Amino acid sequence: MKFYEIVKENNIFFYEKLPTKEKYEFLKILLEKTLSNSNLLDKFEAIWQSLLEREQAMSTGIGGGLAIPHCTSEHVKEIICSLTVLKEDLDFHSLDTTPVRIIVLLLISRNNFDAHIKALASVAKTFQKQDIKKQILSSSSPSEIYQIIRNT
Repeated sequence: MKFYEIVKENNIFFYEKLPTKEKYEFLKILLEKTLSNSNLLDKFEAIWQSLLEREQAMSTGIGGGLAIPHCTSEHVKEIICSLTVLKEDLDFHSLDTTPVRIIVLLLISRNNFDAHIKALASVAKTFQKQDIKKQILSSSSPSEIYQIIRNT
């Protein structure tokens, strides 16, 4: 599974200025924006609770300016993924205490553990390369980011 196969160009978001500096408020905004491009917006509260529980158990700010908030849900049938690039730092309570500038949100079917592991692995593999992160952070459009991801 390649990262570009799970993130759609219409689910690549930019924030020049953060609407909030509070992690959970921003995550809720991001979830709503991600679900607005799916048929699951009416399941927002149930998915939000799963995502919130996962994030409260342990921060998904994995370090190096990257966060991968994720959860499983019985409402999700296929992987739903968004990629968000921030022009401002967001404190995500990361393991290395580094603020986040790239957020990959993953929503995965509760019944597909294999897809869960493969999706997380594809994100990790894509963003382990510092030059990819730098290119994405200096990009100016979702289409430019999508092309960078397709070329990895």
